[in-house]
Amino acid sequence: MSTTRIYPNLEQQHVLDTVRLRLIEREELARWERLICDHHYLHDATMVGRSLRYVAEANGEWIALLGWNSAAYHLQAREAWIGWSPAQRQKRLALVAQNSRFLILPGIQCPNLASRLLALNVQRLDADWRAAHGHGILLGESFVDPERYLGTCYRAAGWQRLGRTRGYARSGKDYYVAHDRPKELWVLPLARQAARLLRAAELPESYHSAESDPPPRSQLKAPQLATLVDVFWVLPDARRSQGRRHRVGCVLACAAAAVMAGARTYADLATVAAQFSQGQLRVLRAWSNPKTSRYEAPSEATFWRVLSAVPAQTLDDVLGQWQWAHAPKEEAIAVDGKTVRGAGVHLFSAFLHTAQAVVSQQRVPEKTNEITCLPDLLEKLPLEGKVVTADALHTQQATARHLVQDRGADYVLVVKDNQPTLRQQCQNRLPQPAFSP
Repeated sequence: MSTTRIYPNLEQQHVLDTVRLRLIEREELARWERLICDHHYLHDATMVGRSLRYVAEANGEWIALLGWNSAAYHLQAREAWIGWSPAQRQKRLALVAQNSRFLILPGIQCPNLASRLLALNVQRLDADWRAAHGHGILLGESFVDPERYLGTCYRAAGWQRLGRTRGYARSGKDYYVAHDRPKELWVLPLARQAARLLRAAELPESYHSAESDPPPRSQLKAPQLATLVDVFWVLPDARRSQGRRHRVGCVLACAAAAVMAGARTYADLATVAAQFSQGQLRVLRAWSNPKTSRYEAPSEATFWRVLSAVPAQTLDDVLGQWQWAHAPKEEAIAVDGKTVRGAGVHLFSAFLHTAQAVVSQQRVPEKTNEITCLPDLLEKLPLEGKVVTADALHTQQATARHLVQDRGADYVLVVKDNQPTLRQQCQNRLPQPAFSP
């Protein structure tokens, strides 16, 4: 079976030889966007995240437009081809750029022009991206609508087809809607062994600046979120009822889940809440927008209004009881105190060894110390059969008597040289192979 190839004529060959690709100037942005909206099949010039816009010129005339922006958040075929972990994807996604717009303007007929422009673009893309965004990129990606195009120019330019997408578009951090228009996914390594570098334990130093720590993200499952709402649902709401959307139990449950995920600011709380799926928000009893029929997460301002009106000790107690109820039965408890830097406040806490979760916390009054506060700190925790650990400050007869005789717990206390008699007794009575002071 023979195939017919169409070769460019002399005029078209001159275009291929002399075409120049450059970044657009700021004053050309409106024209670039207007042409994309008028002639590109998507009729949309929106570029997501970091972006670059190019124009191809021949004899001083615009003949084609190309646009690159941040990569798609999650693509199953791409992730399998690279072989990186979800954590690596979150940290290194900035090293992938997407060719999201490619338009040869109407009236331009020139065989091989599309693949020629892609090749010219790829040659300079890494340097342009470094200049604009402070780091290079390792991989290019693009989508081709198979109902309109075959992807011939990408194949001719050395790109690799990875398969079809599943036909979903991202509508939120973790929410997707079906559009029933699966696309062909094409990729092009922009460096040797690009996939290997993206999945490596350590990136080359020249790409370190592109790595970013992923935002905090809750790992709690729906049943855990449901019980978290329950413990906060009974708390009173100090806000006025007028204009109130989210119930206080929902806001506090979202805040608690975010704090357990590592959130430290009100902005962090809103970031974690925005990542909840519709199913999770339903379990959290979030407000349902009647206009969109979708659950909405509390905003940063909502978190501030609610949390600023709830006593901190109340939040500590409720959240501590919830974490205690969900801790493994064999979990040991550590008690320790720390002075808050810059605030002059000394906090005494009980926390779970493995989960690293605070289950009880209180402020130590100025005229006393941690030793006398220990019974109050552990008062609401059922200690029967538990092991409590503490530093040398709590190696006191009263503390040991309270833990064992009053609460039915066991203890591990530290003995130092400031208690020489006790230390010598430990050395004499405890077998060295089992325990060494």
